Amino acid sequence: MRRGVRVVALAATLAFVALAGWRIVGQLQAERLANADPERALQAHPGDPDALWALAEQQLAQGERAAAAATARTLLAREPLQGRAFRLLAQIEEHTGHDPQARRLYAIAAQRAPRDSEAISGLVRLALRSEDFPEALRWIDFYLRTSPDRAAANARLLPQLAPLARDGRFASALVATLRQNPPWREQMLRVLWTSRAAADRVYGQLDEEHALSPEEFAGWIDALIGQGDWDEAHTRWVARTPGAESHRLRVYNGDFRREPSGAGFDWRLRVAGVASVDFAAAGAGTGGRVMHLRFFDQPVRGAVLEHPLRLPPGAYAVRLRLRARGLHSAGGLQWQLVCPSRLGAIATGEPLVGSFDWIEPSLTVQVPQADCPGQWLRLNTLSHGGKGLRMAGELWIDAVRIEPATMAPPTRPAPNPVQSPVQTP
Repeated sequence: MRRGVRVVALAATLAFVALAGWRIVGQLQAERLANADPERALQAHPGDPDALWALAEQQLAQGERAAAAATARTLLAREPLQGRAFRLLAQIEEHTGHDPQARRLYAIAAQRAPRDSEAISGLVRLALRSEDFPEALRWIDFYLRTSPDRAAANARLLPQLAPLARDGRFASALVATLRQNPPWREQMLRVLWTSRAAADRVYGQLDEEHALSPEEFAGWIDALIGQGDWDEAHTRWVARTPGAESHRLRVYNGDFRREPSGAGFDWRLRVAGVASVDFAAAGAGTGGRVMHLRFFDQPVRGAVLEHPLRLPPGAYAVRLRLRARGLHSAGGLQWQLVCPSRLGAIATGEPLVGSFDWIEPSLTVQVPQADCPGQWLRLNTLSHGGKGLRMAGELWIDAVRIEPATMAPPTRPAPNPVQSPVQTP
């Protein structure tokens, strides 16, 4: 009896295995045929979702919209959560001009399949078409936050937004979105500079709403300087910097009483890692400080210290107060006043090397009428190599001032006397 039970159980097990194996074979065959021949795949495995989807796409590509819609509905009847089927129905509605219905279906598709970029693209496209810019940016933000490869999505999409921000209404909607600090804010603010009009609108509105961080504001000023708009950069910076207006013809923070910000029209230190910087009180009652630079015998290249200026055309004297101890390199340091144009350096000081007590050198300069909308006061290394030159020693810098000056006219040698051929008696 027990043997008979075992035989029956074994037969049932074999039958189940055979049935399951047949179903697996049919499913694998359907999967192979789903894209290549969806109709044959459906014959092998009726109702296969991948085959239904491939058939719907094939029908839509062939212009059979009604058949594609019917196949998509069959797919939804079998699997109601199929977001891509809703997206296909939305595409059909959009192609036939039924935008409200298409938008509703695209939204369902995006909810069912959040990573379906075509569904989100459809929502953005319809929102832009109807000039519903907040809605378009809502879906753009959703896509950029949920994309599996955010870096690639940002690189692909953000450059397309910059030209749109030339429109004031889109710029306002973009500002409202950026105020929420999305993860793509920093990159968007950089990309905006591909369109100056767009950057002006967005940065200007963010600034008016006090919604720019100090770092973003500094980047804005630097971008304006980089594009040669020194007037706009200086005006914006003065409006945000207490006491800056009184320094228009002077070096702002020239006495180092404030910690150099490294931004705007303030001192910028370029010696990180190759020198230390500290400050000590200047003379009694001055309220200023002395900057102390200590170089560690490391290669230094380019500017050690620089300060942008906005001097109108005219004659000026840059007055310095310096002290050094053991300042040594193959070339030394040199103060320069530079125009950011083909003019280059318009004033150059003597090289600073060795040890010396307090000295007060000056640079006399004539800012030209053209090609010099702004200037850079720089303490440069006298190095022309790519790796720089090793610099060791110490340098102290006291107050740096700029004063109007009178340029002496160039002297010309006296002409050689010429004897007259007519002799006077």
